[in-house]
Amino acid sequence: MNTDIPANQATDDMPPPFWGRVPRFFLFALHPSILLRIGLYAALPVICIFTTSIMAGVVVFLGLSLLAWIFYLRLGSNIFSETSRGRLSPDQYDTQRDESLAFIPYAIFGLFFVASLAVGLVMSLFGEGAAVVANLIVNLLLPASLMVLIHTRSLIDGLSPGQVRELIGTIGKPYLLLVLFLFFLSSGQGFLTFKFFQMGIAPIIEKWALLQQTLMQQIQSEADWELVQADSSEFDAFLRRQRPRVGFALFGFNAAAMYFTTIAFNMMGYVLYQYHHLLGIEVDEPRARGSQHDKPHDATGEQIAELLAEGQMDKALDLAYEEQRVQPDSVPAQERYHKLLHLSGKTDRLLSHANRFIVLLLRQQMPGRALEILRRCREQSPDFRPEDPATLLALAQSARALRDPKQALDIMRAFDKKHPRHPLIPDVYYLSATILCEELRQDAMADRLFAAIIERYPQHPCAAQAEQYRATIARMQPQGKPQGASAA
Repeated sequence: MNTDIPANQATDDMPPPFWGRVPRFFLFALHPSILLRIGLYAALPVICIFTTSIMAGVVVFLGLSLLAWIFYLRLGSNIFSETSRGRLSPDQYDTQRDESLAFIPYAIFGLFFVASLAVGLVMSLFGEGAAVVANLIVNLLLPASLMVLIHTRSLIDGLSPGQVRELIGTIGKPYLLLVLFLFFLSSGQGFLTFKFFQMGIAPIIEKWALLQQTLMQQIQSEADWELVQADSSEFDAFLRRQRPRVGFALFGFNAAAMYFTTIAFNMMGYVLYQYHHLLGIEVDEPRARGSQHDKPHDATGEQIAELLAEGQMDKALDLAYEEQRVQPDSVPAQERYHKLLHLSGKTDRLLSHANRFIVLLLRQQMPGRALEILRRCREQSPDFRPEDPATLLALAQSARALRDPKQALDIMRAFDKKHPRHPLIPDVYYLSATILCEELRQDAMADRLFAAIIERYPQHPCAAQAEQYRATIARMQPQGKPQGASAA
């Protein structure tokens, strides 16, 4: 895939990178509609301070905290889902409730339970050192797993190594930056929640421990029962005085945790939106781009529309041609001209322009749009393929990334015959073979391509990887020898 465009450069169709929006993620959680619900959910467990005993208070606190976090995780997963579709403000969200998110909180609980269970199992089998490594790996993979879970609405998908690996591979190195940001968020959340605990709960625990120690001493020394009752009464009075402080601490504890979790959900959802072209995620373009009133006045578009309404297609084409000529890097200008060529049935000009337009779309990281242009051209000319070999390979890589392996193979079909002795032939062979092996389960055909790479291009970097694939395929065969082992 062509990635010449800088990672921090945004276009009309490519959202800005998430690391440039970090302050907005913090401000997003302060939106009145979000902040109000966080406040209500965080206040729910505070009811426990009105119970008459410590044990009852703990039980009520745990139960209400679980309920509050179920409510909150539905809010958080909705924030994630809406943001991933390009709706960057709560004012743009759907008013209808998304019922598919109803069970997401339980799936999230299940995901974290499985992650904790895996670390615990490693500790029991291999010791603390291995558990530290396992915990590091889990923390590295957990954001991607959570992103897959919420996007697909499936815990099974969230636990699938293949889908998690594919997501991380598609995002690439910026995923590590996302994990780093989430780590800082988690550290900030941990610091604040510890301070609230230290302020409201720690004094009660210290007083309770001191009371238990005093009571044990009094019982061992056979002190007067009235003295024991006096100490207990003193602790009860202390507990009643601490209720407002405990309530504030519990509220702050949950509010801080929910605030930072909101930032994390918003950030992870935005990462999916940023890479929606590569991930094949449909976004709500009108809402993602803002209202029509926010768009600049399009005088050329209005003129073309008027000409089309009057039936003057040739004049509209001339106007669109001139616009795209003076704006060669403008996707809207190029797309408008391309659509007019398609509508007017000027196939030769359409195919000629498509060669340049597809390169532009790939350069600006819009592979889905590039494949759509290819499809439109092949409706007019079934044998059409871009003339540039590198563009062909990039299109095939994009089709595979967008989970269309058959289209990827079709794009590369007869590449070596149309471009003999081209240096990209081994790359095309290798991509075709990995698609046949991994996506289509056609190991025999894949093995022949791997063998061709090894035999014809032994010095190419793909040759060593091809040998590893052949060894894996061989191990999977009943007799230990892959079918069709001879070179193509």
